[in-house]
Amino acid sequence: MGFEMVEGFSRPDWKTIYDFIKTYVPSDDLSAMWNYIAVKWLEELSADLGGNSHVRESHNFYCLSDLDAKTTRTLVTYAEFVVETIRGCLGKAAWSGYNGKHVLLLFSDPDDYYSYISYFYHEGTHILSGGVFIRRGYAHIALPFFDTLSAQHTLAHELTHNLLCHLPIPVWLNEGLAVVVEHLVTRRGFMLDGDLIERHRNHWNETNIQLFWAGITYGMPGDDSQLSYSLGEILVNLLSEKGADFIGFVKAADWRDAGQDAAVNYFGQGLEEFLGGFLGPGNWRPQRKAIADSLKANEQKQ
Repeated sequence: MGFEMVEGFSRPDWKTIYDFIKTYVPSDDLSAMWNYIAVKWLEELSADLGGNSHVRESHNFYCLSDLDAKTTRTLVTYAEFVVETIRGCLGKAAWSGYNGKHVLLLFSDPDDYYSYISYFYHEGTHILSGGVFIRRGYAHIALPFFDTLSAQHTLAHELTHNLLCHLPIPVWLNEGLAVVVEHLVTRRGFMLDGDLIERHRNHWNETNIQLFWAGITYGMPGDDSQLSYSLGEILVNLLSEKGADFIGFVKAADWRDAGQDAAVNYFGQGLEEFLGGFLGPGNWRPQRKAIADSLKANEQKQ
């Protein structure tokens, strides 16, 4: 395994690793090989972190942590519970055909956390992060530890992303499901008061709603990001209460049209009708060209 030291951490050459495995490793040995690679990678990261960092293994996880052993064990046990809960919620939409265990990186020092994740982002200003799912290379979750409760919330959210990463779903659906599952697992009910409804109705219009469908508003600071997470959760709840095949919709939803075709096919109506019932009259329909243009313009800014 070739490593490059960037931002204080060993970064594997994943392309070379994937090419080697594709060429030389039989399908029956894939899980064993990916587990071997994951451990070697985490051992390198552990050496980079130094101090009390250690690698812990459980049924579904490898966890690199520089927290005390008791806290690490508590969070890994909780992650095992969350994975089973997510699978119960997502059913056949949950990722199941992967090789190798899930990987968690737990950082006691926020500076170490941000140094680690900066490698995966474009230069510029980004919103603060309490944890992140990273799909590049070997899919994994990294989070800074502040306290056990907030770490558990983050694990529920990011593990949902982890188990949806094989699907080409739109950002609003991915984030909406993550928020819904997080609230379910942490036993926080769905709350929607009059003030929040009014904020939504004052904020969204036919222009910025296309940025929402494109997933761009999630990365914008302030109300854009906050209300995007809220609106995604609202839409997921509205769709899941329809009584049709919601899991089928999740599996079929495509980011290029924000899931519009899948909504028509599975619910008999477009997303604009669900959104209009909440926001009121307006041109809320996802538009493929507007989504594509928004994504292109956003990419050019980075």
